[in-house]
Amino acid sequence: MEAISLPFATLVMQVLGLPGLIFVIWHFDAKRFEKQREEYKDHIAEILSQYKDDVSGIKKLYENNVELVHNYEYGVKQWEKLDGDLAGIITLNTRILSTLVEKVESNQFCPTVRGAGPHR
Repeated sequence: MEAISLPFATLVMQVLGLPGLIFVIWHFDAKRFEKQREEYKDHIAEILSQYKDDVSGIKKLYENNVELVHNYEYGVKQWEKLDGDLAGIITLNTRILSTLVEKVESNQFCPTVRGAGPHR
């Protein structure tokens, strides 16, 4: 608060009286209050700016998490596709091996098997 000098205060009291002195004190108090409001506004603006930066960082984390989930879902779908393909390959190999075993067991063209006869 700006200081009011004693000579100024006595001059105001003599010219304007007690209401004038009260008005002068109120005026300087209002100036002090306005200065405090400006400082408060600056402080709040700084806090809001920092909060905005923090929220932007959190938003980026959520966006990264969403991307991670999408990539995971894509990977799971790829594994399911590979799993289905692998099951098909195993089934095909099993059929081919069964056919091969059947042909080996019933091979009548091999001279050793023909000579020994069926061994069942």
